[in-house]
Amino acid sequence: MERNICGIVVTFHPTFEHLDNLMKVRAQVGRLVVVDNGSSSDGLAGFRAASLAADFYLIANGENLGVAAALNIGVRWAESLGCDWVICFDQDSTVSDGLVGTMLAAFDADVDRGRVGTLAPMYIDRLSGHEMPLERSRNGEILTVSTSGSMIPTSVFSRCGHFREDFFIDQIDYEFCLRIIAAGYRIVQCNEARLVHSLGERKSYDVGSKHLLTSTHHSARRRYYITRNRVALFRLYWKKFPGYCFNLFALTLKDMVKILLVERDKSEKIWNSARGLVDGLLGRMGKRVEL
Repeated sequence: MERNICGIVVTFHPTFEHLDNLMKVRAQVGRLVVVDNGSSSDGLAGFRAASLAADFYLIANGENLGVAAALNIGVRWAESLGCDWVICFDQDSTVSDGLVGTMLAAFDADVDRGRVGTLAPMYIDRLSGHEMPLERSRNGEILTVSTSGSMIPTSVFSRCGHFREDFFIDQIDYEFCLRIIAAGYRIVQCNEARLVHSLGERKSYDVGSKHLLTSTHHSARRRYYITRNRVALFRLYWKKFPGYCFNLFALTLKDMVKILLVERDKSEKIWNSARGLVDGLLGRMGKRVEL
């Protein structure tokens, strides 16, 4: 256990199942802060009791401030205590034993560790049990990883800034990754460390034995933020990362097709996506749709 590593877990109406996973994080870090976004007092009662027994700090925001704001609250708490690293998790990721130590070992073995801006585990899709591929550049360098499981030196925040709170939710992790890469940092994946991860309510559709498509089934309101923030990413980084931005555009079109083919609430999701497109083009950021 390293005293200079702080775990940050962001929760939103968590269950006792999530509490069990949180204990796995606590066993691997020197400090742990749980930042909750608007859960009820009754819903957090078990977490308050556990925070005393397991020695972690609970910050209850009282309202949904967004994922970025919650992460930043945790990061600043860690910075105030002089922590050298933070490792971030959402409540739905399943942490494997020894994950933090394995990632630290990968960092120590990296010959160019002075440029490491983020360490990431191998992400395992909860639905299929398969590895979730990462977005990479043409030369194989990792461009983006999920916030959950990301281990970041606090010095990176000092140089590059914190997570963008005007994104509120969605694409926050990807924007941060592109920003630190543009500043000269690298993202390194540790294949020996594994994190079981969920992306929306993924469902796989097959025709006979042949896989047809997988759709995330995000809610209509999430579709607003996904689309708006993808447009914001495109506007910010199309010159620096044109290939990534082209793929993002293609992914958005594919998502629209999947919504029309297999998802419920089609009209509401398309409408919210259109709203997100307009607001992204006009630069209307922040919390604009209640989740």
